[in-house]
Amino acid sequence: MAKKFPDIEHSRIDALGDGIYAIALTLLGLDVVGAVMHIAEEPDLNSALLHEWPILLAFVLGFFVLFAVWYQYHVYSQFAGKPHALMVWQHGLGFMVAALVPAGAALLGESINTPNMAWAVFYFGLLIFIEGPIALLFLVAMKKRPLTVTSDSPFTGEELLRMGSVYSVIKTVFGAIALTTALFAPWAALALYGLFLFTMVNPVGSLNSAVARLGRFANVSPEHKQ
Repeated sequence: MAKKFPDIEHSRIDALGDGIYAIALTLLGLDVVGAVMHIAEEPDLNSALLHEWPILLAFVLGFFVLFAVWYQYHVYSQFAGKPHALMVWQHGLGFMVAALVPAGAALLGESINTPNMAWAVFYFGLLIFIEGPIALLFLVAMKKRPLTVTSDSPFTGEELLRMGSVYSVIKTVFGAIALTTALFAPWAALALYGLFLFTMVNPVGSLNSAVARLGRFANVSPEHKQ
């Protein structure tokens, strides 16, 4: 048998991802720290805090985006086997988006109730939903490359690919609606972003519910694989 380099362990991607998300979550707080420095100089602390509510709102939204995506990532990939190159680069692009969330949140916080609010909300939403079409493109490309799973996975690799495709289509369509709304009604778009993030609060429950409700569209058996 010819000597070949093996694919890397998925744990290496997990370790890199955890580091990126940890740093991004930390960077989110820098805008709040900067705002506190100005707030502390004001004679009325409470009024100054209320004046900086856009920065605080952007911090909360950015935190929920990063933490929810990190949580869902680990739920979905906990049974993943060794990733091939396409999977590695799909995760890499996802990490690139995560690294930009602090900048998107800062732009949002500085633009709320300004003439630039619509575009700031649009770009922040783009960071939330762009992974949908990216994942869809990679999943289509991976149809010819088997997705390996661990021996204790309740799903086959093919089932995970099909479920990922259905979820990516739904995320892409919802994202297109929300982003279009952002250009005309930014506050309504923020409400749509919040609604989407709410569905990610409990990804275990959401994914299990999706298997039960959408499994037939993805041709996924509700019974444990043998």
